[in-house]
Amino acid sequence: MLLSAVLSTVLLAPCCLAIFNDCPPYPFRNTSLSLKERVQDLVSRISLSDKILQMARGGASDNGPAPAIEYLCINPYQWGTECLSGDTDAGPATSFPEALGLTATFNYDLLYSVASATATEVRAKNNNATAHGSYDFHTGISCWSPVINILRDPRWGRNQETYGEDPWLSGYMATAFVTGLQGDNPMYVKANAGCKHFDVHGGPENIPVSRFSFNAVVSMSDWRMTFLPQFKACVDAGAWSLMCSFNSINGVPACANNELLTNILRDEWNFPGYVVSDQGAIVAIVWGHQYAVNNTEAAAFAVNAGVCLEDADNEDDAFATGIPQALQLIDG
Repeated sequence: MLLSAVLSTVLLAPCCLAIFNDCPPYPFRNTSLSLKERVQDLVSRISLSDKILQMARGGASDNGPAPAIEYLCINPYQWGTECLSGDTDAGPATSFPEALGLTATFNYDLLYSVASATATEVRAKNNNATAHGSYDFHTGISCWSPVINILRDPRWGRNQETYGEDPWLSGYMATAFVTGLQGDNPMYVKANAGCKHFDVHGGPENIPVSRFSFNAVVSMSDWRMTFLPQFKACVDAGAWSLMCSFNSINGVPACANNELLTNILRDEWNFPGYVVSDQGAIVAIVWGHQYAVNNTEAAAFAVNAGVCLEDADNEDDAFATGIPQALQLIDG
């Protein structure tokens, strides 16, 4: 199920499926079939080692792109792109105001138009990059945006990236961004939204401790009324991705949190998309939170909780090394 969620986005992006004259007519290439049928066919054809690599190459810097699957005629894919204020990380592009400034307009249609224009440039840059064989960081169509954490502490250096301090307004503006970015085509997205950082995230980076080890202690009422509603709005708007955060929530790292990623996100909200970790969040389950004893255990916790993709610092972080070792332990 988790890999299916990851690969469903690949299928939604036609640029990611290489077109070769001698490529067999696999069912997953047949656009007359349902998305579920295409994904099931594709996943059934991918080797275990390639499935692991696809899950382990989630984006940033040396961690991306996800490698090609040549025997299925599938090109590499770059999962990491920032789209919050335009596609400027991919080179010259329209630069829009920060999210907090756009929120101050209280203008849903304006933010929708900003996100739609951003998606057009994201898609154009991706088309140009892939046409030239480039899968560099920030050239994909999977956006790590919007940032919908609640502005509570003025010492946080990323408050300007949020939609402010109100959960309802944050969800309202997030809905505008998600729908504008992804477009209204029933089968394809212009660019896919990725709402972050899930969840209870948004304080000073190193006060009182590092964000990689911070434990957010939150009551159930505050969690449900303050920190979850805007993400529920994001899911309801059709966002294809959420990014789990660095911090723990009541003692359990967000990227290993079964209550958050399975019970709430999948079972309660019926989220059909994929969850990507924040950069380095899986290995921080070991060295930051000391919740797992090694990368093997951290990878197992994360995958079992519901993480589909690891955005890591390099090629050999938790998923790449930990999933094979975890599987060997099961087989043994």
